[in-house]
Amino acid sequence: MNNEDDILRFGEGERMFVVLRARRLLREGGIDAGYFQRVEEQPDADVTAVIPARNEASTVGVVVRECLNYAAKVIVVEGGSTDRTAEIAAAAGARVVRDPGRGKGVALRLAAHYVDTPICVFVDADGSHDPIDIPELVAPIKAGLADHVSGSRLLGGSDELHGGGDEFLRLTGSAFITYMINKRFGARLSDSQNGFRAIRTEVFRRLKLRSRHTTIEMEMIIATLAAGLRLAEVPTHERPRAAGYSKISLSRPATWLAYGWTLFAGLCRRRTPLAPPHEENV
Repeated sequence: MNNEDDILRFGEGERMFVVLRARRLLREGGIDAGYFQRVEEQPDADVTAVIPARNEASTVGVVVRECLNYAAKVIVVEGGSTDRTAEIAAAAGARVVRDPGRGKGVALRLAAHYVDTPICVFVDADGSHDPIDIPELVAPIKAGLADHVSGSRLLGGSDELHGGGDEFLRLTGSAFITYMINKRFGARLSDSQNGFRAIRTEVFRRLKLRSRHTTIEMEMIIATLAAGLRLAEVPTHERPRAAGYSKISLSRPATWLAYGWTLFAGLCRRRTPLAPPHEENV
């Protein structure tokens, strides 16, 4: 097996982009020459990163280690893999929770039972999400400005939504769903389908989500808006998956049916504020 660090290098190809902008900040007085030595990455004690993973042995280890730079804890929900995903994730420092592969939505809800921090961040295991964006996702929640923050590939850029027929279908479908959600709830979202997001743990548990598969992201957005909670977006950049294959097949009618039904049910959802925790039967 190839060394995972040879497969996945976060930030590769971005050096000139970063250097030129750092020089501009220096020139404009936004930072001084010693700024980078004074700033240290510290895992946030309030954050747990949740990573659903099935057959992602090539990438899960480095994703876990990167997440541990920004989150105090990492939980990997291993979904019935036939490779060494669970072993590699545990060796990298994650708590591994076993799931027989019932779908991403089930995996995220299962993980919530094990999260004991105020905020959880959902990260894909394939290397398409860069954990360096975790502090940006968490910041509006910690500032008291949002309950749920979604990463936007339309604002931050995506290497996976352009260039081919499959990418065109994904982008078109995502844009249509986002438009319908915005129209129904009076929102101004740019991306409703990105799995990279942060949410207050107690809010996630109380949204009473039902989706079994990747439609969980859409349902989470709709449930947040319907409950009158504060939803925010921040730019995050999506890279192509570093290895393996996508678990979403657009050639399967069941995929389109699942997304269509979740959207229809969501658009029919009544606006109902969340009751205080003590009034709910959890």
